[in-house]
Amino acid sequence: MFIKQEYYLWKMTYNLVAAHDFQVLHMNTSHGEVWLEKEHGWKTHVVRLKHKQINWKNELRRDLEKTYKQLTQNRKLFRGGKVQLHTLYISEHNPVEEWEDVVENLSTKKTPVHVYYMSDSLKEEEHNRFYRVFDMEESEIHTDMEESEMESILPYMKHQLVKKQQDQRKRVMSLFDYGKPRITYVLLALNILIFMYIEWKGDTTSVLTLIDYGAKYNPAIVEGEWWRILTSMFLHIGMIHLFMNMLALFYLGVAVERIYGSGRFFFIYMLAGLFGGLASFMLNPHVAAGASGAIFGLFGALIFFGIQYKQLFFRTLGWNLIFIILLNISFGLLVPQVDNGAHIGGLIGGFLASAFIQMPKHKIGKMQAGAFVLYLLAFGAMAYIGFTGWLNGEQTYSQVQETQELNQRGDYDRVIEQTTTSLENPGIYEAELLFNRSYAYVKTGRSKKAKEDLESVVSIAPEMAEAHYNLALLYQEEGQVKKAAEHAATAVSLKPENEEFQKLKRELRQ
Repeated sequence: MFIKQEYYLWKMTYNLVAAHDFQVLHMNTSHGEVWLEKEHGWKTHVVRLKHKQINWKNELRRDLEKTYKQLTQNRKLFRGGKVQLHTLYISEHNPVEEWEDVVENLSTKKTPVHVYYMSDSLKEEEHNRFYRVFDMEESEIHTDMEESEMESILPYMKHQLVKKQQDQRKRVMSLFDYGKPRITYVLLALNILIFMYIEWKGDTTSVLTLIDYGAKYNPAIVEGEWWRILTSMFLHIGMIHLFMNMLALFYLGVAVERIYGSGRFFFIYMLAGLFGGLASFMLNPHVAAGASGAIFGLFGALIFFGIQYKQLFFRTLGWNLIFIILLNISFGLLVPQVDNGAHIGGLIGGFLASAFIQMPKHKIGKMQAGAFVLYLLAFGAMAYIGFTGWLNGEQTYSQVQETQELNQRGDYDRVIEQTTTSLENPGIYEAELLFNRSYAYVKTGRSKKAKEDLESVVSIAPEMAEAHYNLALLYQEEGQVKKAAEHAATAVSLKPENEEFQKLKRELRQ
């Protein structure tokens, strides 16, 4: 009868692996024990099949406790979902004692335990109960054959199971070695060369230089320069910005390109970058540049991979990747200079692009078509919202940045021209635009116009200390000492630590 029970064990195991895609975790052909795994109903089911005759309740308790301990010690292999343990005992006779309460005491909400005692008298009933858990068609295992025939079949089944286990491992390893990271290195070189060229020609931290070389500049995009959404992906603002993005691109790019292959990787990177750039256009008024939108798209690609291969994802990248994404998003929310629109947009764009392009060797399906339509709809909606300024009424901030730097360069006529145009629809930055124009007026000898602008500034933004200070200087030049002293005192009250403000206040008191 020993051969009959062993045959049943390996026949059932072979059926679960070959016909129902159970994954082999561990297999001991000499001791008649197999551990399998299957995802079902958003849960991870771990199945242990054991050829073992159990007679006493305490014996069953000890064996189950040992099994449960083995599972909990390897809990990290099953992160990312609820785990259920199924233990199947295959034997000839039932236990002598009642044993059901042992399972109730051991089972927990975190890891429910199910036991199937498949003695000769209960095999069919327990076999069907187990199959119903996984919504599998119940299959009969015939044991009405000669023992010699069973014995001759056993080596073949064991050999096939070992081969399937090896094939499963090779298939898993092949997921991480589908492509070679060629495009990643090309992108790294391209970004670095462009950075070096711009540094040679100008200054990558200069707003004007960035605009000249294709940074995301909302007013220009509104006027039709849509190509800036693309070109801004290859510009970086200073060495630290370049270093951080290229470090992320190296590690993420290599991983994603190995999983998806070079062609798919390139399209995911570009589509994510464009999606992130449009999100930035829709939400962020600042002049912006960088590959971070496309890089966050690689995060999105890895998340899509995780949905396709949940257990593998959580055993390899899983929680570490999620932690890094949350850390980056949290950092972006805390630091005003970070372009959260590009980051979150890139993440979503990369996920949608991955769903559209799909994993290698996956069939085209409804998900792919749906992702493509959703990407196009979102892309069009962001372009429209960005153009109308519905979610971003601060588009003139980029002109504040630009004209401020133009003043520093001494291009005052251009400042006056651009601020005058921007003041036709200034949004919430009217005071800043007027202040920049007043400075240009002062430098070009038009003090009366400068004073008019500054008077408007202090009425709109009375907390702007610099405007009060400049007004004080203009009134001092005109000999209106009392008004000059009032504005100087206001400037000092707003910024008491400023030595120039303090000095002017003292002069006007004398």
